[in-house]
Amino acid sequence: MMRSAFARWRPRHLLLSWIAYWLVLGLLTVGPAIPAIWRATRGSAHGEVMGGMADAVLSLTVKEAGQTTWTGSVRLLTLALWVALPPLVLWVLWLAARPRAGRADDVEMVRAKHG
Repeated sequence: MMRSAFARWRPRHLLLSWIAYWLVLGLLTVGPAIPAIWRATRGSAHGEVMGGMADAVLSLTVKEAGQTTWTGSVRLLTLALWVALPPLVLWVLWLAARPRAGRADDVEMVRAKHG
């Protein structure tokens, strides 16, 4: 069942699935910080947003009036795996499910022989 679903996919379906995955990943990981960033940076707010990298860890901190309202961090290896591994798995499944030109020709020959 799953194999046949991937077999119908075209390259654009694969690309769209990657984009959808990355959008959901971004919304789930950075999404909670967006309201805090907005509150800290709007016109009359006294806040700051700080981001940095140290010891292979990316971090983001949001402060309002000197108080930390949101903080998050991720190791670079973890981030790389989140970004690359699921699309890579989808690509491999897609490749495995696609009919190969030689196999399709062989199947047609066998069907023609056995009527």
